[in-house]
Amino acid sequence: MNKTLLVIIFSFLLTACANRSGFSIPEVMEPSPQVNFKNLYLRGVFNWWESSPAYRFTKDTDGWFVDVELIADGQPYDFRLSDENWTPSQSCGGKYKGQPVMVESVVYLVCQQNSENLQFTPSTTGIYRFVVSPAGTGEVSLVIRRRGN
Repeated sequence: MNKTLLVIIFSFLLTACANRSGFSIPEVMEPSPQVNFKNLYLRGVFNWWESSPAYRFTKDTDGWFVDVELIADGQPYDFRLSDENWTPSQSCGGKYKGQPVMVESVVYLVCQQNSENLQFTPSTTGIYRFVVSPAGTGEVSLVIRRRGN
């Protein structure tokens, strides 16, 4: 009789452990670090991916911006945003490789290690303003605007 009781108790415990409707420990998500815009640079093929002062974002009423002169030769410019050290939580890019960005269209960037390069192909040679602002946890909105004529 003792063996039968032990088998029943053991079976009950195994069933309770396998049952998903029982007690479970909730998964705790780590909060995403805030993007520090004052330390971000526009980095791409147009500046050899460097964090040079001319490509550091500056704050204005619309957000943070950088003006860049680009040549319209039909080839896309690969780029992304990052701090000086390519810190994963401070490196913002596309959700997939080669994600296109169009003038005056809002694109949402992810700021994490596996973000990808974005691509912009200017239709005319000139100065373009890259404007970024916070868009949510771990995301940044980007708009490119043509400056002047």
